[in-house]
Amino acid sequence: MKKATTETVTMTMEEIRKRKPSKAELDGLKRLAAMPDDRIDTSDIPEITDFAGFVRGRFYRPVTQSVTIRLNAPDIEAARQISKVKGMPYQTYIRGLLHEALLREAKLVPARSRKV
Repeated sequence: MKKATTETVTMTMEEIRKRKPSKAELDGLKRLAAMPDDRIDTSDIPEITDFAGFVRGRFYRPVTQSVTIRLNAPDIEAARQISKVKGMPYQTYIRGLLHEALLREAKLVPARSRKV
């Protein structure tokens, strides 16, 4: 019988994202995907049914910062009308417009003159 190896491989998240799975790994994933759920042995990972003591969002940290800005009423109304046509919340629409404008402007400003 072949002995299992316990070698630990350390990879960065970037290396993991760029890693291409081998043909054997892809074949194994295809076999698992084709297997019916009732044939999968989950005896070593019993289902959790008691969620007492669980804390939701304990380690959640939003990546965005919230700020308040003043906008002219006509601009807000125009954003509301356009966003309604596009089927999205007006604040999301304004945030998208701001993001696109900042990306566009960043290309115009030389990198060495930007101060962070």
